[in-house]
Formats: sequence, C-alpha cells, structure tokens
Amino acid sequence: MKTYKYFILLLILGLLLVACGGNTDTEEPATNTETTAVEEPEETVVEEPTAEPVEEVVEEPVEEPMEEPMAEADLDGAFTTFLSGMEAYNTISVDALSEMMAEDPPFVLDVREPSELVEKGWIEGAVNIPLREVADNVQYLPSFDTPIVSYCGSGWRCTIAMVALEAMGWENVRGLTGGSFGGWVEAGYPIAEGEVPELVALDAAEPDPAIMAAMQEMLHNVPDGFGAISADDLSIELVENPDLILIDVRRPEEVESNGYIDAPNVVFVPLEQFIELSADWPADLDAPIVTYCGSGHRSTIAMSILWSYGYTDVRSLRGGFGGWASGGYPAVGVPEPTYDMDAAFTTFLDGMERYNTISIDDLNLLLAEDAPPFLLDVREASEIEANGYIEGAVNIPLREVADHIEWLPSFDTPIVGYCGSGWRCTIAMVALEAMGWENVRGLTGGSFGAWKEAGYAVAEGLPLEPMVLEVAEPDPAAVSAMQDMLHNVPDGYGVITADDFNLALLENPDLIVIDVRRTEELEENGVIEAANWVNVPLESFIAMKDQWPADMDASIVVYCGSGHRSTIAMSILWSYGYSDVRSLRGGFGGWVEAGYPVVEYVAP
Repeated sequence: MKTYKYFILLLILGLLLVACGGNTDTEEPATNTETTAVEEPEETVVEEPTAEPVEEVVEEPVEEPMEEPMAEADLDGAFTTFLSGMEAYNTISVDALSEMMAEDPPFVLDVREPSELVEKGWIEGAVNIPLREVADNVQYLPSFDTPIVSYCGSGWRCTIAMVALEAMGWENVRGLTGGSFGGWVEAGYPIAEGEVPELVALDAAEPDPAIMAAMQEMLHNVPDGFGAISADDLSIELVENPDLILIDVRRPEEVESNGYIDAPNVVFVPLEQFIELSADWPADLDAPIVTYCGSGHRSTIAMSILWSYGYTDVRSLRGGFGGWASGGYPAVGVPEPTYDMDAAFTTFLDGMERYNTISIDDLNLLLAEDAPPFLLDVREASEIEANGYIEGAVNIPLREVADHIEWLPSFDTPIVGYCGSGWRCTIAMVALEAMGWENVRGLTGGSFGAWKEAGYAVAEGLPLEPMVLEVAEPDPAAVSAMQDMLHNVPDGYGVITADDFNLALLENPDLIVIDVRRTEELEENGVIEAANWVNVPLESFIAMKDQWPADMDASIVVYCGSGHRSTIAMSILWSYGYSDVRSLRGGFGGWVEAGYPVVEYVAP
C-alpha cells in the first residue's frame, strides 16, 4: 500500500517537472527522485494530506485480539460448598473402604511419591498422582460426581489433596484415616506390588481454570514435611517467637469442655465457619501460623485452605490438642481429671476371656487371616536385635507404651502384645485396657521365646519405624495415669521368685500377701501360709478395693495359680499408686513345685 503511495507521488512530481519545462532527460532525474522518495522517513509521508486515509488506522498492529483476563477464582464459594457439605469431616476408615472396594469401588487416588509405591506397594486399582501434581493432572481424574478416596502414607497428604479436589469441583472426596496406607497394611488388607500402572486419561471433568490455577499454585508450594509440626517443636516456637499465631478450629463446645493451648495469640475459628469468619484470619499473609484441632485432621484442612489464599507460613499441629494435653504442655481451661479408673478396670475385668491370653498356635493362625491383629512387641530394641521379632510387629518398649498413642490402632482393633516370656506384655495389656482399648491380649506360653522355640517364622534385625496412625484419642487423664504407672515399673518388672518370697515371709512380718484366685481354687489346692494373707479374686478386684492395704507404701506380694492374674493385679495396684508391689513368678503352682509348704484353706 505504501509503495503504491510513493508511486503516485513520483508520478505527480514527474508531471509537474514536464509542465514547468524542466530537463526532458528522464533517466537521471527519475533516479534522483526515486532515491529521495525511498529514503524519506515514513512519518514525512504521514504528514502529507494524502497520507492519512482511514484505512491507515486499520493497519496499525492490532491484528491479534487480546485474550480475556482469567476470572478471579471464587475460593470463598468453593470452600463454603466444601465445608457445608462435609460428613465426618470427609474421612473414611480402612474397613469401610475395604467394604466399598468389594461392592461399589470408588476412584482410589494414591498421592504418595512413585518411589513409595515401588517400595511398599499400593491398594489394587489405585491411581498414583503425587500430591504436588494432583491439580496438574485433572485429565486422569473421574467425573465430578464420582466418589473419590485419597490415601497416602499416614493420612496427612491425602487430606491436603482432598481439600484441593473439593475446591476444584469434585463433590465426594474422602481421605483414608486409620493410618491411611499404613493402616490398610496393618489391617491385613491386600496390596499390589511390582511395576506401577501407567495413568489413563479420562478427560471426564473440566474444573474452573481459575480455581485449578489456584490449586496448582497451592500444591506446588506445599513445603517439605507437608506442614506438620510436632507438639515438642510447637512448645519451643511459642517460647522463641512471641508473634506466632495459633488458630483453634474446634467447635466452641470442644474448647469449653477440653480447654485450649496456653499461648499469647490464640484465635478461635471453627472449621465449619472457616470462610464465614475469614475476617478473623491474620491480615499479614506472611504471618507465622499454626492451626490445631482435636487430633490433626481438621487443622490440616484449615492449613490447606489458608495456603490456597496465599498464606505462606502455615503449619498444622500433629496430634492436635489431644496430643498437646496428653504430653503435659501448658493449656488453659483444662477440666479437672474426670477419668474414672474404677470404671475402666471394672470394664476390663468384666470383659476378660481366658484372662485375655492367647497361645502361640492361635496367634499363628490369626496372623494368616485377612485381618490379622495389631502386633505389639514391648521388648527393648537390643533384645529384638539379638533375638529377632515376629514379622509385622510394632516395637514400643514397655515403659514407653503410653507415650506413643499415635502409633497405636483404633480402640476396637484387636491387639496382641508379646515380650520375652509373657510378663511385660501382661503389664502393657493392663495399661492399654485402662486407656480404652477394647480387645487386648497377651501372648502366653513363653511369649516370644516359645514362639521361636516352636519354629514359627522370625524376622531378623529391627522392625521398621512405627507408622503414625493417630486414630485413637484416649482420655488424657487415663494416658497420664498409665504413663506414670509404666514409667515407674521397677527393674525386674515386679517379679519375685518363690525362693525370694519365702525369705521375705521370714524376714518381714508386715509383708501383705494377696491371693487373687477364685474360692474354688483355694478350696481345691490350699493357700500359702502368711501372717497377712487376704483373698481378693481378680474378677472382683475393684469391687473389693476395701480389702486392699490402706498404706500405699506397704510391701505387697500378689499371687495366683501361675503368675498371669497376679501380674494383672500388681499392675492395677501400681496404677492406683501402690509403690511396693510384686507378683510371684510361677504363682501357687511354682511355689508348690519348689517344695514350699501350703495349708488348707479355711473360709472366713
């Protein structure tokens, strides 16, 4: 177009020169004139009256239309819908998932790293998309109305993934609790191993681009450790950083009944109203924040939501307020202990079957079933390293059992404890039952020693580090009482041999002897003669508390038929604060076998 204009101008100039009688030699003037026109800057042409046609404006570089700016993500609306529709805070147990898998399988999403799947296996049929990549791979996810169950190693990452998926529009996403994949394995449910299956594109859902971009940003920036903070680390930070803000996301009635963390900057924003009360969030997006709830699940949801809004320094308290309180850290408004130890032990004793024992043969059969019991090894690590352990066992030394509630299964999960000979696992059984576990048995018949001697399988080395399950919430007062009892278990674990017992009877006339056998056993077999002998059958041990010594420091020896029931009774007495209680190894049977005298029982 511009070349055409130049041509017209040259033609006009040429005609003018001819009209004025100029030189008729056309070669040089034409060459000079053409050179002058080509070198002239474009703006000179624009200044000419003939160089301003309307089409010139059209030719400006606006040929490509500008893209419409992306709409702002409606995070408020997305998260309000999610929180208002929660059921059981969108959790699902391993047992419930197993049932679903057999009936109407959900879409199962594994958000662990591929290396974890290769090392530990995965739930058959699961699709693996690592947490930080979930929002980058929506083409592999099902339709919005398809139920999704996400899982990870312990239950933390899948909660973060659940928040992101719900925000992007999926309507029924739940996180696997009970230790997530760890709990699935512990429960004995099947896993797949080998080469991880490739992803299959479904292209079944189209999330809002702005929301998807926000979730990509949030997930890409999930920090190492996935935002978890322990009670120990939080207690240190509260001292070192006075600006640390705590957000308690429990319901008001929970705070009122249980108390809250003693800290200068505590804000109460119940998860159910988290968006509605967003004005109570810190104004500074870079403020250091720790969220907490009862156990850690709700606070992880809140943490993920805050990350989505651009908060850069948010963590969630692992174990929640329950773990904080049971750890003895400072709290405000904690009610006086309401733990009813009498009721706890009465429930335990009333529910005993075979005095909560299990043989090595029966345990071997149970371990082969689809849902084996939770196996607890209460020996010291040095013993395990020297002698091996039963495959699948979790190791928590006896005195530390009540310190690691997070490693234990749900209250209704069957537990079998074992040790070297059967003594320590009986003490552990008493503590666990007192804290609320409903089905705890001790391995008898020599415990691990007999297991190994019988030729059953033994693993070498040390068990894997226990998995954090965080599925049981015992009464903090019960935990505290059992911690106190177990921490003070004496060297030798309260054992007294028949020989030492005989000497103690001769040397200490004040020694109190408690026989916990049933009346028919006394009548049939006789009793050990002692100046301060009393019969308190184990089945009635709490109901007959008035028969216990009044002096908490009195020297006491408890015995039964073989030593198991008396060890239960000894542990109960320790729990109530008795300081000098021992249990007769081998019981009445061992006493008789050692050749010591017995007398006929005379009813009072």
